[in-house]
Amino acid sequence: MRIIAFICWLWSLTAVWGVELTAPPTVSVTPSNAVVEWHTAESCGTRAQATPGSAKVSVPDKSVGTDHRVLINGLQPGVQYSVTIGSARVWLATNTFTTTGSSAPAANSATTKSATATATAPAPDTTNPPAPPTRKIWGNLTSLSDHFTRHGSDFNAKDADDYARMSWEFLQRAKAEGFPAKVDTDGVLRVYEPASGTFASYNHNGTTKTFFKPGSRDYFNRQPGKSIDLKTWK
Repeated sequence: MRIIAFICWLWSLTAVWGVELTAPPTVSVTPSNAVVEWHTAESCGTRAQATPGSAKVSVPDKSVGTDHRVLINGLQPGVQYSVTIGSARVWLATNTFTTTGSSAPAANSATTKSATATATAPAPDTTNPPAPPTRKIWGNLTSLSDHFTRHGSDFNAKDADDYARMSWEFLQRAKAEGFPAKVDTDGVLRVYEPASGTFASYNHNGTTKTFFKPGSRDYFNRQPGKSIDLKTWK
């Protein structure tokens, strides 16, 4: 079973060679491999290195872009590894993680050129139910394919069902963390996460209308509706 860790990465907020991270990278860990994904504000190359030396890093897509993904293979269960990610010209952040398959807690730390932090990865949350079927998540199923084609790459979704699941999970996280949100007179809920630039809107019954990253910092502010507190909103 793959565990996705939203690790507390730290990075420099000052542009280096014009390249900045737009959100904390994520690490998906199994006993034998890991997938590291991150996004940059500007298009650039993808580079990573991992230690100890038994860890083998590969870059599936070597084209220049803002979405970056590397695979780390040859890992051993319950062993701590370090991975540094960056563009072709500059390193951006470093993280240590422990592979699954051991009873030892997975201690994670993150460093940059100017800051260091340590965090412990939380145990998998078994209290949250799995996402419902796509037909119960997406409001208009005939529009799902088009939305996935246009916006699925914003989240590295592998297919339309995966994209719909992510939209549902985004709403659950938004409610738990209290993301900025608005509700209009038709009951449409609009949610925004400033850290990642993710925007989503939902019908009054909770099904998804759209889910994407608009790229405009004031996009959410221009949306209709009254601001609400998602943590207390029903």
